[in-house]
Amino acid sequence: MKILPPTLRESNRYLAISVTSEGDIPRRDLVNEILFCAATLHGDAGSSEMGIRLLSFEDNKGIIQCRMDMVWETRAVLATVTSIKGMRIRIKVLGVSGTVRGATEKYLLTQDINEPEPEIKRTQTIKQCKMIIDVGTISGEVVNRNNNEIDLLSEDPHSLEILNRSNTRYFGITVFDIKDKEIDV
Repeated sequence: MKILPPTLRESNRYLAISVTSEGDIPRRDLVNEILFCAATLHGDAGSSEMGIRLLSFEDNKGIIQCRMDMVWETRAVLATVTSIKGMRIRIKVLGVSGTVRGATEKYLLTQDINEPEPEIKRTQTIKQCKMIIDVGTISGEVVNRNNNEIDLLSEDPHSLEILNRSNTRYFGITVFDIKDKEIDV
């Protein structure tokens, strides 16, 4: 069987990702969860059309390959991956490139994702906060704060009931969830 010439091959895109988790994530478990979420979100036929492959994964950073016209669908799949074997995780897409080398040089080698940006460094520790978001007021104890993201343990009994039903520990809130950017500390 002959190999297709480059002009007839499908183009790929390469997504540089970083994984934030509560513990160590084995590569095999990450691949299985990504493929499971793809099949759940797009079905078997849709997930096979995306051509998702995890090419490399070290130190919670990696490169995912997908078809050129399926980048946004792949990003949607990565957004649905929230836990692996009971550990909460978040997959952040650092950037998209046309080559593995470009994705590695532009996004994986140039950024330290754990280091906060200089103008956002924390000067004080927040213990309690009250936020007004689109669904109403949520108050509680701030468990974790990373740049514009806040994990909040609610004091409201109704909110705690929602968290318990969804098997979630905290509310994850970003500045985009906050109505008119109002935060009372």
